[in-house]
Amino acid sequence: MSDQFDTLPLGDEPASPMEENAPVPAFYPPRPPPTAPIMMADDGNDVKFEVTVSDPTKSGSGYQAFVSYKVTCVTNLRQYSSPSVTASRRYNHFVWLHTQLSEQYPCYFIPVLPDKQGIAPVFNRFQEEFVEGRRMALQQYLARIAMHPVLAQSKPLQTFFEGNEDSMRLPEEKKTGFFSGLMKDMTKTTTTVPLDPEFDAIKQSVKDLEGKLVDVHKFMDRLIKRRKDLGSSLSELGLQLMTMGTHEQQAGDAEASTTSKSFHDLGSCCDHLALSFRKQGDDENNKALMVIDEWLRIVQGAQEALRVRANAVGHHAALNADLEKKHRALTSGTQAGKHSVSESDVTEARRKVEEAKQRADLLGERVKEELGRMQRARATELRTMLCAFVSVQLKYGAQVQDSWERVLPSILQGVDPAALQV
Repeated sequence: MSDQFDTLPLGDEPASPMEENAPVPAFYPPRPPPTAPIMMADDGNDVKFEVTVSDPTKSGSGYQAFVSYKVTCVTNLRQYSSPSVTASRRYNHFVWLHTQLSEQYPCYFIPVLPDKQGIAPVFNRFQEEFVEGRRMALQQYLARIAMHPVLAQSKPLQTFFEGNEDSMRLPEEKKTGFFSGLMKDMTKTTTTVPLDPEFDAIKQSVKDLEGKLVDVHKFMDRLIKRRKDLGSSLSELGLQLMTMGTHEQQAGDAEASTTSKSFHDLGSCCDHLALSFRKQGDDENNKALMVIDEWLRIVQGAQEALRVRANAVGHHAALNADLEKKHRALTSGTQAGKHSVSESDVTEARRKVEEAKQRADLLGERVKEELGRMQRARATELRTMLCAFVSVQLKYGAQVQDSWERVLPSILQGVDPAALQV
């Protein structure tokens, strides 16, 4: 059996004095919009960490084309060579950062990256809307890392901002491709784990949360698409109304002129409302749907942490079974497999069991701490998202009412009020 897991780093060794003494914040503050710079929470230790992802730029052509982003961090962490660092980074650099953090800091809730696999990223990856959505998602990712009391001070994050290309090269097997995400999910396995009611309940709770977020995301996305469709329909209606107004004007009499003006004014109102509906859809996407998107990635990161912890528990159980087998063989004087068992074999097996148990226990405690942090952040951030969503409805609802009220006097000219009674 491989001993590789026994030396898996926990992400807290070796720690700098600043890392050891840094207090853990009780909760994350409400998240600002994804278009704004992100600053690490002020948790009393005067650590500041501001990150931005901006200026997506396409380079190359054909299959070799890619998009790079300008990433900037402003920090007072002494480990950085400069208080302000700017670099150009591609998606694969983010993959490198995520891989390093996941390997060196197991069981921290590290959000998954926005997906690079599938149809949309392949065929739409250079379209403005897709690129901007990817930029915001990558900024959300860096923001989470920057707000974490341990990950913010990690060496991989510093290398991401200050390192060169050679320091962030991915092995071929870890590079992303069209089918790599699917194959990774198909080949991902979890070691058989003994019954564990506490963590089974946690796992089910996280799974239930993911399901609810997926449902909210589905219907909110549908609402935004229909609102933008409504904007397009209003724009087309406005054009036809103004065309009708031009036709009426050709009659030449006073009544026709009044009717023509009414059509033109209403058409202009529809065109204005079309723009308003498109802007409302954009605001709903940025202030609500993107938040749900991010939380789905956070939940998937939590599920990955639970899987790693479950593997640690299963590994301990396997080692313990191996110890019992060797102990029985030593006691009875028989062989364990093809080889005889000595006292030193049992001692070494017992050492591995103890180390594996310590690691599983430590990872379990980390998962519970991260779960508590996630729950506090969720309570704050999802309520903030709901408030932002309602504010968007009030803002644009008032604009819609104002637009209809302003055009009404033009339409009412020459209309008998009695005819308007319903």
